[in-house]
Amino acid sequence: MKTSTSTGCGPPSVAIVGDSFNGPAERLLNTVLRHYNIEPILTTDLEGIELVEQLTQLNPDVIVALGKTAIEDVMGEKVNVTSIRSGPPKESKYFNAKIIPTYHPGMAIRNSGVFPDIIADFAKISTPVVEWREPTYTVVSTPEKAKEVIMYFARQEILVLDIEVGVEKDQDFSHPDVLLCVGMASHQNDVYILSEEVCNDGMVRSHLDILISTHRGIICHNGKFDLQVLNRLGIGDLGSELFFDTMLASYALDERQGVHGLKYLSAELLGAPAYDMEVKKFISGGESFANIPRDLLYKYNAYDVALTYELYLHYVGKLAEEDLRNLHNDLVWFSNGLMQLELVGVSVDVDYLEELEETYLDGLKEVEEKLSKWVDNPRSPKQVKEALFALGVTTESTNVEVLNNLLESASKPALVDFVTLMLHHRKEQKLYGTYVKGTRQRLIGEKVYPTFLLHGTVTGRLACRNPNLQNVPRESKIRKLFVPSEGNIFVQADYAQAELRVITCLAKDEYLRGVFNDNRDLHSEIAERFFGPNFTKDERVRAKAVVFGLAYGREAYSLSKEFKIPVAEAERYVDTFFEAIPQVVQWRTEIREKVLHKNETLETPFGRRRRFWLITQENQKDVLNEAYGFLPQSIASDLTMISMMEMLREFEDGLAEVKLPVHDSVLVECKPEHADEVASKMTEIMERTAWQTFSNYVPFTADAEIGYNWGELENA
Repeated sequence: MKTSTSTGCGPPSVAIVGDSFNGPAERLLNTVLRHYNIEPILTTDLEGIELVEQLTQLNPDVIVALGKTAIEDVMGEKVNVTSIRSGPPKESKYFNAKIIPTYHPGMAIRNSGVFPDIIADFAKISTPVVEWREPTYTVVSTPEKAKEVIMYFARQEILVLDIEVGVEKDQDFSHPDVLLCVGMASHQNDVYILSEEVCNDGMVRSHLDILISTHRGIICHNGKFDLQVLNRLGIGDLGSELFFDTMLASYALDERQGVHGLKYLSAELLGAPAYDMEVKKFISGGESFANIPRDLLYKYNAYDVALTYELYLHYVGKLAEEDLRNLHNDLVWFSNGLMQLELVGVSVDVDYLEELEETYLDGLKEVEEKLSKWVDNPRSPKQVKEALFALGVTTESTNVEVLNNLLESASKPALVDFVTLMLHHRKEQKLYGTYVKGTRQRLIGEKVYPTFLLHGTVTGRLACRNPNLQNVPRESKIRKLFVPSEGNIFVQADYAQAELRVITCLAKDEYLRGVFNDNRDLHSEIAERFFGPNFTKDERVRAKAVVFGLAYGREAYSLSKEFKIPVAEAERYVDTFFEAIPQVVQWRTEIREKVLHKNETLETPFGRRRRFWLITQENQKDVLNEAYGFLPQSIASDLTMISMMEMLREFEDGLAEVKLPVHDSVLVECKPEHADEVASKMTEIMERTAWQTFSNYVPFTADAEIGYNWGELENA
């Protein structure tokens, strides 16, 4: 413990409290302290009354509380660390100091993504508090005034927009009073709220429709939602477009997940209070926003609009400073396109859905009957643990990884039977719950309307939910659920070995270039290097696994487990493959050097960046695998997204309708008689996009398939 104190004119005196300051967590804390040149007057893991007494005696200017226990002791209340840490320093009923709650350094050891938050929180010790100004706003309650306000915004260069609705976007929009209010602004603290009554006036909606359809300066936070909901209500059309999105700006600057919400950013960057606290009690338990008293709702909406405007000003400067405005603009471009896909949705074969439900439920019942000799409920982790204990196995977890490891090492027939059945049950239960039951819950009529997330992954790969159509197993019977509209047929085009081709271009690898330029069978060539000219089908599968593992840093141990071969044999495969691709090996070495030794940020030609915030002995292997995978995954994904946008433009004449992007492929529907023409246009667009926007070192071949459902596509 250090007991020095600061003078009134010197730096603030700082006390740091938390538990378990030892090992890696202590080293990490000391690194942060050295970074900011902080000499704490107290570093302790005391708790409760003793801690309060010691802090009272020392009377520090600042208390940094690390982790939940320390924060609750200092604040004197129950807290959620993620929520309480954002924003300016807090106050405590016990102390006169400013309180800076943050994650415990041990959390960063387990999850390096929180390390930037810890760094940012320690910076608050000396950073002046942002002065928060409560927004002023005007509630518009007559149609005449609303028309005047709408015409005013039509003349403004920008239009900051936010809406509040009584339903989610994938629920029933048949009721006319879904729209609760519309907030708009063009200048700081120049916020107008169109009241619920005004929003549901026919004349006002007509003028709003024109405004949203024609304005080219619309600014939102997650505007894909707002514009899409308005469109479903007949306000705006497929031509309605975002100009700037503060959520996507945040993501362009910081690829981490979970840090792009409006409330979080407003607190962290603008010093805004938790302005949603007043309305939370009316919507707890998932209740509709329609339950909120309108005066509170309008105030809440005004805060959303005003803070979105302030974030816009902040991010315009930050994007220019970081040279990331082009990436933001691309994300907004993608968002405008994905909004169109979300609006049209994907059709579901409802009869087949009912058949699948029956098939899965019968199958699960059969497996559960076989498991009944060990467990009454295989969904109960407690019962599964007890069954494993009775079979001679003690384990704290019963997840799939643990069960797979048990199956590999099990020798008792009864244990093998139990674990095999449990793994089958887990797989079938997941497929049923996620895709069969999940699809049923999301049906509106005979369609689902998935939501696409541009900010859902650190690599930039598109994510999807409600339902997640990105992860439907390719060879499963689930895909047959999704069908084109009546009278149409599906056409799907996808890049062949996109990520391998990206690696080839980045590494300038001569062997792989020859393979792709000559359209040779890479997997067969590698299998021949491994096993000689008379390799078997199974041996070709092994070679394919080695090749595809290149983009993910897959190692010999993983291959040995999958194919049940000695590690030395798997190492021979990897070494033999690497001998054929020396430029790729050198490229991987350069990636390793950049990330592990130079701590450099990886960046794609499209401006996406991947930062590795904290590298330790514990996470170094995972970091390297992510580093190897980032560039090929991200670039291939962007090539697919750009191709999808070009298809939206190409098919504006109605020849085809784009339905779904999935990683390296795009799915559309069209009339059967146009399928060959559409397939040709799609593959031409994808191949042209790759050499125009990325590289012509190797051709990026695209293949097309055609079929009457997503699960039964055949080569065009």
